[in-house]
Amino acid sequence: MKKFLIIVLIAVMAISSALAGDFSFLFTELDQHVEILGGFLPTLVTIGGSYNGLDLIPGDLTQIQATIGGGYTQRKVFQDPTDGSPLLGDFFTFDTWQARWNLKFLQGFGESWVPEKDLVTFYAGYEGRWEKYVDSMVKGELRSSGITSINFEQQTFPVPTFDNWKGGLLTSSPVFTDLAKDRSIIATIFYAGLRLNGMADTGVTCDGILGDINFKWAPNSLSTDRISYYSATFNLVGSKTLYQKQFSNGSNAFSIVLIDRANVNWTDGAHVPVYAQGPVSLGRKVRGYNTYSFNTQFSVVNNLDIRLSGPDRIFDFMKGVFPRLNLFIDCGYHMGKYFNSDIEGSHFLASTGAQLEVSFMDFIDLGIQVAYLLTPTKNAVTPWKNVVLGATFFLDF
Repeated sequence: MKKFLIIVLIAVMAISSALAGDFSFLFTELDQHVEILGGFLPTLVTIGGSYNGLDLIPGDLTQIQATIGGGYTQRKVFQDPTDGSPLLGDFFTFDTWQARWNLKFLQGFGESWVPEKDLVTFYAGYEGRWEKYVDSMVKGELRSSGITSINFEQQTFPVPTFDNWKGGLLTSSPVFTDLAKDRSIIATIFYAGLRLNGMADTGVTCDGILGDINFKWAPNSLSTDRISYYSATFNLVGSKTLYQKQFSNGSNAFSIVLIDRANVNWTDGAHVPVYAQGPVSLGRKVRGYNTYSFNTQFSVVNNLDIRLSGPDRIFDFMKGVFPRLNLFIDCGYHMGKYFNSDIEGSHFLASTGAQLEVSFMDFIDLGIQVAYLLTPTKNAVTPWKNVVLGATFFLDF
């Protein structure tokens, strides 16, 4: 596996050198491990390059992207490994070494009302993943469960980890087959989608709409450990700049932007691996709740933000670096079968709060998030009643 990743990386570098005029660098993903410097240190990175030289339709973008990356992160699971029933107030945790490689084709069609953008872009591609699962780095440590709205007593307990969950029952779990055996997988995912681009986004101002509909498929014949699933997602974002004050040089002094997102997802299959459950879980999309929690076949979410952005160019060498305060309210609903089980369930979740961040080139948003849970549950463990603190790397949309 290491030799393969090195060969892919060398190939990307070789292509970038040969086609330098039409090549650009891509920095597509960051992730963190919450136990390493409180989650403020990136522990997973994905990079690559894009080539724009094909020009299949004059005036419209034709692009090929190749990326590669990997790292080390933590995951929590909120389903009982024996039958897949939801674990409210309980979980087990493990760490994972990851590598992924991606080849993507994009073709634009038509001219958007936003200058220099295509109205619709078709994209399709292939993603490969390798993951090796290990016991959590917090194995043997104690944690305080804090005070929740369900139980107002402080409790201390050993962190439930990979090897000590119910005496190692996970190694033969019918629910998490991808975590069993030698605890490593290789997965193959094909995807395709259409993107509508009518958004004029400068980072400090944002006006218009973005739409995206996509489909993913991971066939069992090209993956290990019975991995077989599909996922369909619809995403729509609308935004309006309510106010902007500029300095005499045209840079932003202060701005207020209203932005709203609607997201609908259906995911199902013979076996949905843990890595695919996180992005579609309701707990991931309603801020303040745990990723991988409330993970059923169907989810629908609305996220509303009011973004207050400060000066984006106090010094020329810091152009594109600016402070931002996001005030948000999220609500969502999920229903259907919990993944890899016959157990059905549904929940309505809602939260409100704020994110105080520093935005770097409108790509990385490093800061602190405070969320107040309007619909508290045992899955949100916090030392303050209904209040959850966390680190941020990116805007949610």
